[in-house]
Amino acid sequence: MKDTTETHRGIKTTTKHKHETVAKTIKNRLGQLSISLPRIDDKKRWAGYPGIAGIARKTSMLVPECKYYVEPFAGTVKVYQELLKRKELGIKHFILNDTSNFTCKWLIKEFHNATITNEDFVKCMKRWDSPETFFLIDQPWNRSYYEQKFSSFNRDSVAVYDNEIIDLCRKIEGKFIITTRKENQRMIKSGFKNKLIRSEYVVSGKYPRLLLTTNLIET
Repeated sequence: MKDTTETHRGIKTTTKHKHETVAKTIKNRLGQLSISLPRIDDKKRWAGYPGIAGIARKTSMLVPECKYYVEPFAGTVKVYQELLKRKELGIKHFILNDTSNFTCKWLIKEFHNATITNEDFVKCMKRWDSPETFFLIDQPWNRSYYEQKFSSFNRDSVAVYDNEIIDLCRKIEGKFIITTRKENQRMIKSGFKNKLIRSEYVVSGKYPRLLLTTNLIET
């Protein structure tokens, strides 16, 4: 296929295939590591993982002292990256879990002080739950983000994810923060504490607000 280069809104785009199967690590504007994989095929660009880059620093400041820090939906682990700067917490074990093989390979390559696991979030949470565990839960917010071969979406809908997570969080011993859209009524009505947090990352000219749902006493 002939390579054609065009400019869209001042940004050069190309039809040339690159980074098709191997993730290229880049730094975003906040200095966090992320994945660049710009094209899946000739019709659909790599959408990346939605992530929580803009609230990662603020969210990391809410994480309490714990023995185990667990991300059941690791993705590109923006909160974990910010948390590494808080050495005063003395966290002994970091567990980063994702059902995407592609993501796990990237995590293994980039983050050497964490345990990387590749299992369903329910199994992960039950395995690591304890009174000394903190869970950062960033489940899928929109199914369309995951309609690409590099991602994993193994429930029927976002609602199924939310309901399973709420039910599980009512039974665990550990502490948690769930991150999601500010309009998520399932989380708002869950009976847990909710807090809106403003992103430091501009999206489409705005600073979006996201919802944190938690069982922490102080937020």
